[in-house]
Amino acid sequence: MLYKIYMLWFAFKVATCNCSSEIRKSNFKAQKSYYSISKTGRLPKCINENSGLTKAWQEDFYWTHNDGGGKSELYMINQKGRVFDTLKIADSKNIDWEDLAKDDKGNIYVGDFGNNSQNRKDLAIYKVKNEKTEKINFHYADQSHFPSKKKTFDCEAFFWHKGKLYLFSKNWEKDHQVMLYSLSDHTTEKSSHGECLMPQDSIFLKSMVTAADISPNGKEFALLTYGKIFIFGIDGEKINFSKPKACIKIGKNQAEGLVYLNDRDLIFTNEQRKIFLLKKQSL
Repeated sequence: MLYKIYMLWFAFKVATCNCSSEIRKSNFKAQKSYYSISKTGRLPKCINENSGLTKAWQEDFYWTHNDGGGKSELYMINQKGRVFDTLKIADSKNIDWEDLAKDDKGNIYVGDFGNNSQNRKDLAIYKVKNEKTEKINFHYADQSHFPSKKKTFDCEAFFWHKGKLYLFSKNWEKDHQVMLYSLSDHTTEKSSHGECLMPQDSIFLKSMVTAADISPNGKEFALLTYGKIFIFGIDGEKINFSKPKACIKIGKNQAEGLVYLNDRDLIFTNEQRKIFLLKKQSL
């Protein structure tokens, strides 16, 4: 009963959220375009807690996976939600898989870095290349207690760009500051805890970040949150929050997966197994 009440409250909160706080505090600009949202499909019951999206090797197909505790495998789907293939990730365990990314060589990255309890010392990203798996460990330089009283060490969103992986914190704290981190896309440290990450930038976003992706042309990136999508411009090769562009209200319950369809449009999914297309249209 309490869970049902919580879910009703959560759905109401997502449905009634708006962008006024981010426009006022984070300098998002007035939009010169509008976005339409349409449902394209529904995931099967075997993908009952979808929590990540990235493009597959074939055009118009995507890899996805279940959240923590699910099988250590990816599912190839289309926009309608039909499953065409399964990829088992060797030498891995789904402790808390949260997002997917892909580089320009076709390697897939699986983010096993969910940390709601703020006490994990085994944060990792699995790099899948030619059916072999490389484990990239990391830890946060500014975390000294496990669990941490300050809830800033949970991540559910990342993407690859120019040899680096960019991670975005989920944003549990009352100050609503999302932290940006980066690390190498391959193992660089011999320590069991891997590369040591320091925050590189931060921004006020009122809703929690659950997925991220970068456009194919590398000119913008998007963050998915509960109820909203945020678009940021990219200045040269620098990934930061200096160019906020659009805050788009989407609602759609507990949205967890996001991928660019092309340089303008996005696909996103929620844990209610629904698939949506966010299409940008010029006025």
